[in-house]
Amino acid sequence: MASSRTTVYLFAGDSLTEGLHGISYVERIAQALAEGRGGLRGQAVNAGRRGDTARALLARIDEPLRQSHPQWVILAVGSNDVWLPWLSGRSLGWWLWLRYRRLRHGVTPTTDLDAFAAVYRALIDRARTVAGARVLACTVSPLGEDLASPVNRQVARLNGAIKRVATDCQVPVADVWQAFVGELAPLRQPSRLLPRWSWSAWWDRRCLRIMLPDEISRRRHLQLTYDGIHLNRRGADLWAAAVLVALAREERSWRAADE
Repeated sequence: MASSRTTVYLFAGDSLTEGLHGISYVERIAQALAEGRGGLRGQAVNAGRRGDTARALLARIDEPLRQSHPQWVILAVGSNDVWLPWLSGRSLGWWLWLRYRRLRHGVTPTTDLDAFAAVYRALIDRARTVAGARVLACTVSPLGEDLASPVNRQVARLNGAIKRVATDCQVPVADVWQAFVGELAPLRQPSRLLPRWSWSAWWDRRCLRIMLPDEISRRRHLQLTYDGIHLNRRGADLWAAAVLVALAREERSWRAADE
């Protein structure tokens, strides 16, 4: 357990936050916090879980809040509310996996934007009520590196909902989506790779046993991910930088207000 003087940053999200597949952006932030970079110092607690939707995170967030007593909660959720319905409509294997996740873990995507906004607002409220924590909202990174794809148009709308809730709740935003757009938009021919089939996730796990994520990215002509979703080194650096910059900005503002 961290001492009472240690600032605890709780990262609550899905597989990108959990970081078991690919490069972990949370580990990069943890290192920066341990070194006191940007005037930030503290302990990172990872409460990511693969496959989580916003509603699934809401159902389980009280436990990590009570266990870690964070001063900051970084919300990084929403990808699977777009991604899982898209996958399940294209593959029987993914449809069956989603049914299993619903029964076992209560993973239910929220596809209606107003309903998603209500769940996201409830997540902010739980962080404040249960832990008395300040909240940083993260926009969702692209699903696949083709920004013009139909699924990324859905992601852009979801990010609009996240930003509206954050504004209403007076919560700062780490705009991860925009950081990725800055890297991907100039590409003339972005990769359209997306893991559409259920066996593709199994194959990628095998690839990661013998190759680094960056090597897989190079072979697939991907810039920020190794499979279109999960992060390589550059993608993790962008995620971490967006969060650290937003946190440092808020901490400076907070200290200035106290003076």
